[in-house]
Amino acid sequence: MNVKTFCVAPWSCLYVDSDNTIVPCCEFKNPRKYKTENIEEYFYSDQIKQVRKDLLNGVKNKSCKRCWRNEEAGGDSLRQIYNRTLGLFGDSSMKEQIKDPKVENIRSFDLTLGNLCNLKCTMCSPHLSSQMLAEVNLNKELQQFYDEDMLKQSKYNWAKENDFVDWCNKHLPKSIHIKFTGGEPFIIPWIRSVLENIPDTQKSKCVLSFTSNLTTLNTDLFDVFGKFKEVWLSVSVEGYKETFEYIRHGHKWDTLTNNIQTVKQMKIPNLNLMINYVMQTPSYHSIIPMTEYFDQLQLKINPMLLVYPNHFHISALSKKAKKIFLEETENYNGYNKAFINWARDMTSNHMEQNYEYTKKAIKHLEIFDNIRKNKHTDIIPIDNLQ
Repeated sequence: MNVKTFCVAPWSCLYVDSDNTIVPCCEFKNPRKYKTENIEEYFYSDQIKQVRKDLLNGVKNKSCKRCWRNEEAGGDSLRQIYNRTLGLFGDSSMKEQIKDPKVENIRSFDLTLGNLCNLKCTMCSPHLSSQMLAEVNLNKELQQFYDEDMLKQSKYNWAKENDFVDWCNKHLPKSIHIKFTGGEPFIIPWIRSVLENIPDTQKSKCVLSFTSNLTTLNTDLFDVFGKFKEVWLSVSVEGYKETFEYIRHGHKWDTLTNNIQTVKQMKIPNLNLMINYVMQTPSYHSIIPMTEYFDQLQLKINPMLLVYPNHFHISALSKKAKKIFLEETENYNGYNKAFINWARDMTSNHMEQNYEYTKKAIKHLEIFDNIRKNKHTDIIPIDNLQ
């Protein structure tokens, strides 16, 4: 195999998107025509066979362009992460799977469980939040900001159906990695029964991962966590106090911090608790106080750069705001130094202001404000958008 292009994902991993479409991983980009009920057809399709052939032979398949782009920029790609984790810790021979791929040897499942969610986050989209979808459908002025094909709730209901539970009970019991996202996975009632169906001997080999807004604690799930090899809980946080409450509409800062403290006090030995942060226009000004808060708790912040809706990208921010951020973080040497260095790099790479994005971002926020009865001008410094 060619180590410069090889990736375990097309052989051993499956990503299920919120609309029930399946591909090797969340970074994989091409037309999606297969769903969970077609897993065998997908796994043995000519399309996936070609991807495998290319990745074995040093050909950078265009469906994997996000990883190639990340690597060319000097970053860490999902391909590299999967190879050094899933590729090393599988309980079946990768050589055998490459030679004779079998669907029953898929060991990693990344499941986006529809769009069932209890929040309406400013930067979110209807395909990831049922609350946002309802709001957009009730307010036509919001529909200009989202793709029309996102606006049908029926596309995202598959995870509520019994046949999906049966699918999980069939495919997950041999997993070494299971990731649940949403929507909000902690409000989905059947996850515990699915996890309990995994034999305890396999649980001890399996890494479990959740991404949650932590509006609520599903204590039934936490009771099961101790049986798994590791559990990774990523808490989605954008901003600090009032900024957090504005962006994650429907959440409260006190609820978030109390729930984080409760999780820490559980002292589950195999639980890794961390923060997920999406850098974006409405929360940029709140990076420093948010970081200082999580520094005190010694919680690592894992970042990503928002790309959709594109007008909430940090390109919408003024150059002045970015210069101030760079000045204020120049001597930072705290617990989350890696995060701040990343934020500084992203800032430097996107210094120029895109005024079309700025106009569209303001328009979008003003519509939200009118509907939700709040004001973005109360949390975002005027200089950030001028």
